[in-house]
Amino acid sequence: MKKRSRQNISFAAALLPGLLLCILALPRGSSAAGGFNSGAAGTSSGQFLKIAAGARGAALGEAYSALADDAFALDWNPAGLINIKKNSMAVMHAPYLAGTFADYFAYAETTGEVGSWGVALKYMNYGKMNRTDSSGMVLGTFTPYDASINVGFACYITGFNKDPEERFVLGATGKFVKSQILSDDNTVSADIGLNLPYMFDNRFHMSLTAQNIMGTLRYDKEEAPLPLILRFGTVTKFSEYFNLTGDIIASRDNLPFLAMGGELKLPIYEDMDAALRAGFNTRAISDVGGTRNVSFGGGLRYTGYQLDYAFSPFGDLGSVHRVSAIITF
Repeated sequence: MKKRSRQNISFAAALLPGLLLCILALPRGSSAAGGFNSGAAGTSSGQFLKIAAGARGAALGEAYSALADDAFALDWNPAGLINIKKNSMAVMHAPYLAGTFADYFAYAETTGEVGSWGVALKYMNYGKMNRTDSSGMVLGTFTPYDASINVGFACYITGFNKDPEERFVLGATGKFVKSQILSDDNTVSADIGLNLPYMFDNRFHMSLTAQNIMGTLRYDKEEAPLPLILRFGTVTKFSEYFNLTGDIIASRDNLPFLAMGGELKLPIYEDMDAALRAGFNTRAISDVGGTRNVSFGGGLRYTGYQLDYAFSPFGDLGSVHRVSAIITF
């Protein structure tokens, strides 16, 4: 009985960060901006924070929060940093829609039993635009952009006498966000992630994440909050060669949606393997015509080097190509 009581106390203590995460996520007031509904679309600032970092996660339909195991975890679920067994450096370049592009850089390293930490930079460039007066005369050009800097960590919070797969993991990041159009503004925010112990012989795993839990940006006279994003993620490892991922994602300024993805690993020889990936999600599924809400990609790994690609069609708006590279050392 005493052993079971201690287990219950440990379990409750591990879930406390998750409960705090949910409390922080509760909408304030009854405005559309806090309603997690389609009527709140366009009411959040810092929309670039929603853009997926890393070709692997994008190719899985953006169902990646429970599987993240490299430096890109800083953008998906900071608790995923605990899966880093070696130092990890990740970069991404993504030509985006309408002449824009997104870049990402992250570095993370393990500190042994203490946990892991990392730092990341996300940058979104919207291209050069003309600045005009009320009569349409061109006065010059300007280049709006958004950027964020994240510093995060992950650590075990229960079960130090157990295997790592049987422990709860807490992760958090602090972030500085800057946005510039003609004038600029900046704010600070944070992410929280909680990884639950593996189940079913270490084949099934769940995670909870809250991103951008505070902070506002002011454009001219209007002030808007960052897009609070809640994620419930799962990964099922059917074998060492196939992973199935699923995320339920709720953003403060839109309807919740489902994302799912599959990853097939193809061994080539001992130090080299390839991967095929595909995914889909139901985000704004009826808002755009043409092929959308699906994604495809692949990757190639040789020793500590990995190169990934993802293709994401956005219907009538065009398509997005992501290329990312990871070096572990």
